[in-house]
Amino acid sequence: MNFIKNVFASFLGVVLAFLIGLPILFLIFAGIAAAIGGSGDKVVVKPNTVLKLELGGQIVENAPEDPLEFNFDELLPFSGTTQKTGLFQVVSSIRRAKDDENIKGIYLTLPPAIMTNWASLKSIHDALTDFKTSGKFVYAYAEMFSENSYYLASTADKLYMPPTGMLEFNGFASTPMFYTGLFEKIDLKPQIFRVGTFKSAVEPYFLKEMSPENRMQTEKLIGDLWQVFAEDVAISRSTTVEKINATAEAFVFGDGLQAKKAGLIDDAVYEEDMMNEIRTALGFEKDKSVSFLSLKKYLKAPEKTDYSSNKVAIVFAEGDIVSGKSSDGSMGSETIVEALRKVRKDKNVKAVVFRVNSRGGSALASDVIAEEIRLLKAEKPVVASMGDYAASGGYYISALCDKIYAQPNTVTGSIGIFGVLFNTKDLFNKNLGLTFDEVESHTHANFGNPNFNMPDVEKQYIQKSVERGYGTFLNVVLKGRGFADSLSVDKIAQGRVWSGSEAEKIKLVDEIGDLNRAVSAAAEMATLGNDYRLERLPKAVSPVEEILGEMMETSTEYIDSRNPLYEEMKTLREIKKSIPGSGLYMLMPYQFEIK
Repeated sequence: MNFIKNVFASFLGVVLAFLIGLPILFLIFAGIAAAIGGSGDKVVVKPNTVLKLELGGQIVENAPEDPLEFNFDELLPFSGTTQKTGLFQVVSSIRRAKDDENIKGIYLTLPPAIMTNWASLKSIHDALTDFKTSGKFVYAYAEMFSENSYYLASTADKLYMPPTGMLEFNGFASTPMFYTGLFEKIDLKPQIFRVGTFKSAVEPYFLKEMSPENRMQTEKLIGDLWQVFAEDVAISRSTTVEKINATAEAFVFGDGLQAKKAGLIDDAVYEEDMMNEIRTALGFEKDKSVSFLSLKKYLKAPEKTDYSSNKVAIVFAEGDIVSGKSSDGSMGSETIVEALRKVRKDKNVKAVVFRVNSRGGSALASDVIAEEIRLLKAEKPVVASMGDYAASGGYYISALCDKIYAQPNTVTGSIGIFGVLFNTKDLFNKNLGLTFDEVESHTHANFGNPNFNMPDVEKQYIQKSVERGYGTFLNVVLKGRGFADSLSVDKIAQGRVWSGSEAEKIKLVDEIGDLNRAVSAAAEMATLGNDYRLERLPKAVSPVEEILGEMMETSTEYIDSRNPLYEEMKTLREIKKSIPGSGLYMLMPYQFEIK
C-alpha cells in the first residue's frame, strides 16, 4: 500500500511540475522568439539622451546576458528568481557613458535599499563621481532612502524626494543571530573545533552573545566602514565628516522635509519637479519629453569593438566556496578550477584578474582553487581584485596572486579555520522517538556519525586536523604575501577580520582600488599597454536556467512533502541553511550584515 502511495505521490509531483512549468516554458520560448525576431533592431543612442539607472533586484559581480525583454520579478513573482544586475556591467556602462557624446546625464531612480554590499556600492559611487568630471549631470530621486541607497544618491547634483517620503540616516549596526538557545530546546549539540582568538564564525552555535574579542573586531570593522561612508558623503554633499556624524547621532529617520532640514537632500518635491530639472539641464521646453535609456538597453547599444588578439581574463569567483560545480550563491571549486585552467592554457590570455567576492567556505575546496592559482601564476601575471568580501577562504584563494587590490570597505582577512560536527542523538531520541544501534568491524569505523557520542580520541583527531589546517593557511599567506615568518602572519591572523583600508596597512593587500584598477595593473604587468580586450569567465547562469532549476525544486519539494517526517526534516533543513554542515571550514564571522 505504501509503495502505491509513493508511486502516486511521485506521479503527482511530475504532473505538478508539468502544470507549473508549462506556462513558464511558454513565456520563456515566446520571449526567446521575440528576442530573436527583434535581434536585428539595434539600440540607437539618440542625442540628448539621459541614462536611467534603476538598481532594483540583486547586484552580483557579473550578470548573464539576458536575451529576454521581460522582467522575471514582475512576470513570474512566484518563481523564486530575483532579477540580477551585474556590477561589472553597471560600472562599465557609467564609464562608457562618460565619453558618449549622446549621453548628457544620468538619472538615478533608487529602491529603498539596494541588494548588495558596501564595496560594490563604493565602486558604483566612485564611477558616478568620475562621470561628473565630464561636466555632465547626475540627478537622483527616490521615495525612500536607506543609508546604502542614499550613499549612491549623495553623488547627485540634485537630490530630491517627496515631502512624505522617508530617509534613514542613523549609523551602522550589526546584529548577529545566536542559535544556542534553539539548539538547547531541540537537543542539538554542536561540537566545535577551532583555531584563532577571533575565529568567531562558530560563536552563534555555542554562545548567546558576542565574545569580547568578537565585539572588539566588529566595532572596529563597523567604524572603518562608516568612516568610508562618511568621508565620501561629506565630499559629495560639500560638508564635513563631523557634520555627517552629528546628523547620524541626531537620529534622522523622517520624511522629506526633515531630510531637507538636515541638509541631506536638496529639496522635498515630487518626481515631476525632478523631470523639470532634467529638462532645464538639457535646454528643453517644459513640456518636451526626455529621451531616457535604461541600463539594459544601453548594454545592447553597439560600441567600438576591440579586435586585439591579446586578452586580459577576468575570472569571477563569487559566493560561498563549495566543492563541485557553482550554483546560485556559491562558487564551486570544479567550476572555478575549470575557468582558471582554461585561461592558463589560452595563449592569447596574457594576464588574469581573479575577482573574489566570498566570505569563505570549505577548506578543501579553497585549497583546490588556491593550487590552480599557484599553477596559473607560474605562467602569467595574476592580480586579485577583492569585492565586498574576500575573507577566510576568500582570502586563502587570493593570497598567492602576484598583487591584491581591495576597496577600503572590503571585508577581508579572517585567517583561520574551524570544524563543526553536530551530535543529533538527543534530537532524534527525545524529540522524534528515533534510536540507533551500531555494529563496527573496527573501533573507529563509525567515526563522525552524528547519532552517537564522539569519543575523546576522535575529538582530539579533529582538533589536530584544524590546527594543521591553520598552519597550512599561515604558510599560504607567508609564501603569497612575503612575510618574514609564520609568527608574523599569526599576529594578524587568529581569525580576525579587517577592512580593506586596515588590510593595506598590515600588508594583507597591496593597494586600494576597484576592478578597473586591477585590470589596468594586470595589463601593465603583461606590458600590454592598451592593446588588449577583456574576457569574462565562467559563464554566468541565465534567468532561464535559474527558473528551470526552481521548477525542479518545486516538484522535489512536493514529493518530499508526502514523507511522514516531512515537517521535522523541513525544520532541520531550515536550520542547516543558517549553519555550516559537518567538516572543516575557512569562513568569516557569521553572515556579517550592516543595517
